[in-house]
Amino acid sequence: MADDNLDVLLRTTDNTTMSLEQSKKFNNTKRKINGICKALSMNTQKYDPQKTVENISAYITSTNKLDRILYSEISNYVYSLEMSERGIFATNLEKLLLYSLDDNNEVSEDCKKMIVKIYDHFQLALHQIENVNNIFADSIEEAKENLQKQIKGVEKEYISILGIFAAIVLAFVGGITFSTSVLQNISAVSVFRLLLVVDFLAFVLINVIYILVKFIFTINEKNAKLFNIKALNIACLVIAIIIVISWMFNANQIPYFISEFLPWGK
Repeated sequence: MADDNLDVLLRTTDNTTMSLEQSKKFNNTKRKINGICKALSMNTQKYDPQKTVENISAYITSTNKLDRILYSEISNYVYSLEMSERGIFATNLEKLLLYSLDDNNEVSEDCKKMIVKIYDHFQLALHQIENVNNIFADSIEEAKENLQKQIKGVEKEYISILGIFAAIVLAFVGGITFSTSVLQNISAVSVFRLLLVVDFLAFVLINVIYILVKFIFTINEKNAKLFNIKALNIACLVIAIIIVISWMFNANQIPYFISEFLPWGK
């Protein structure tokens, strides 16, 4: 039903359907507008505004044309130009506008109006191109930021996995080595020296694991409440002091002293 109505609107007096491409006025108007645009794209040094004024005047006086300017043709032509070509177009168009506004050149009012309309529409097309470029640039920048965030997130996950694995391996290997060294040297060295070394190894192992776990939570921007490392360090220090003092006073001789010199030990 809608197609039938459209055919009725496009039907001519001789009962034939005519498209825009078959309209001589449309094609002639389109060709003239494109010719004016191409003239404005000439090299600035060779451009002569007088010739463009003559073309526009011929277009205005022509009867085989539409009553309105085809602004879409101007827009399509401007959109197809490169940035440098748009600069040439703008320079020539500005030169044409200044030429037409100079009363000494005796440009007709209708011609002036058309030149002003072309200039105004060209400026509008430039703003549209600039807006599209800005939107496109913002979209690219936003996509880059999102991609960088995703990459950083993946990197953090990889580091976290490797860090957790390293902490597990370190704790396991350190514990095995720690136990093995203690058992192997339990009878070969002084008990105080052995205890002091064990205390020092425990201090190093605990702090390394704490630093590693803390680093994992830091790079993932998470605040996790870990074990109190300060209390453990103080405990290791106190144990070390006790061991050193006992070593200085030969605390391992206390059982012998009790059994030999005290009356109730005999």
